Amino acid sequence: MLREGEESLSVNWLEELKCADRASEARALQDVYASKMTRVGAGARIAILNVGTLRTEVENESPDRLLLRVLHEPIIPEDPSHAGIYDIPYDDRQIVAELIAQVVLEIHPARA
Repeated sequence: MLREGEESLSVNWLEELKCADRASEARALQDVYASKMTRVGAGARIAILNVGTLRTEVENESPDRLLLRVLHEPIIPEDPSHAGIYDIPYDDRQIVAELIAQVVLEIHPARA
């Protein structure tokens, strides 16, 4: 969920990891998180979703027909897959978070 003062939700673009399969992508993200965060909680999770489905769901189901932008924003060298979800109005952050949760395809642990 978008926090007060944040401009975007921080996410990762899996294709930028250039891994062979989903399990390898999850392991690569675990490595990224371990290297750039001081602590990854035991309950932290990686939620996998499709960007097109996410944007369509939010546009179709949000009261104001929100059009979210997802931008690739690499942090080189530690996180080449970094991206952001933009244009979430702070007052609608709960609705958007619930809509995002509805399109999650897979969940993986965020730490190894």
